[in-house]
Amino acid sequence: MRRLSLGAFFAMRTALLALFCLLALAGPGQAVKPPTVPAKAVSAAQDAAKARLAEARAKVAAQSAEAARLGRELAALEAARDAEARRLAALTAALWPLRAESLAGAAQAEDWAEADRRFVWTRSLIEAAGASRLAFEAAAAKAKAGRLARDDAALRLLAGRKEADVAFAAAVAGRLRELETAAHQPGRGDEAALAEALDAAAAPDDALAGVAPAGEDGAAGPMVFTPPPGGLAWPSQGRVALPFAPSGRDARQGLVLAVPEGSPVVAAADGRVVFTGTLRGLGRVLILAHDDRCHTVYACLSETSLAVGEAVPRQGLIGRSGYCNQTRAPGVYFELRFREKALNPAEWLAVRR
Repeated sequence: MRRLSLGAFFAMRTALLALFCLLALAGPGQAVKPPTVPAKAVSAAQDAAKARLAEARAKVAAQSAEAARLGRELAALEAARDAEARRLAALTAALWPLRAESLAGAAQAEDWAEADRRFVWTRSLIEAAGASRLAFEAAAAKAKAGRLARDDAALRLLAGRKEADVAFAAAVAGRLRELETAAHQPGRGDEAALAEALDAAAAPDDALAGVAPAGEDGAAGPMVFTPPPGGLAWPSQGRVALPFAPSGRDARQGLVLAVPEGSPVVAAADGRVVFTGTLRGLGRVLILAHDDRCHTVYACLSETSLAVGEAVPRQGLIGRSGYCNQTRAPGVYFELRFREKALNPAEWLAVRR
């Protein structure tokens, strides 16, 4: 009986060890599985991100209007100061010959009446010059105060734009997470998901017959895209492998440039990084924000060292090209968006020489 019990004990131990081994083999697959975020929580976070973006853009519009108003006031104050400076210069020029004559001893009148007239005229010029000098100093002080107010408004506007950039990045990233948690939709690739996320960041008023939210004095920014002088810089020196095709079965909101893998990719214009991430089928994606609600999108990047908030000059290096799923070859995907609406980049890129 003792041997039988001992054998049963060893058999049980062997079975338990086998069970533990099976659990250990199956365990890692279960352990690395990320927790599922409820769709309602993701949707609520996305609504909050969009509300924050709308608030930030409204603040930027008001700050832009205030900066424009202070800029106009400053221009008027400086014009008044310059006018007083010219008047003072003219009076000083009229007084100088009299002073020169007095120093030379040549200012001797023939009679008392002539001397009296000269004295009255000279005194009136001196009084006018004194009043003009006081007016010039007051105008200069007002212009200096106006310049300080304009500069302070410009700093507030810059801070507001940075806040709007952060809110934009959160809205785009939130919409992408929302799309990831949603049920798979046939025919929608990562490029379409990115386009939908960017469209979701558009202001509600932009969809109303081209009406944009206005600031205090109606300044809402340009309604027509204006490229920088000389046009947009080419992100990379390659031929257009796939053109802009916003409609059709294989809709494309940008174009694809065929370039060797590892080629430098540069910024099309001065901008700030507002989004960077990785999407399956698009590789690394980077979005730059430019003034007046303009964005450029760069995808199929193999690498980038930039982070959200960094400033990039025109033709500044933003990364390296990688594999482009759209062409099944190395390349760069590039989009141009104005008020979150996709434009044909080929119409605005600089002419190659």
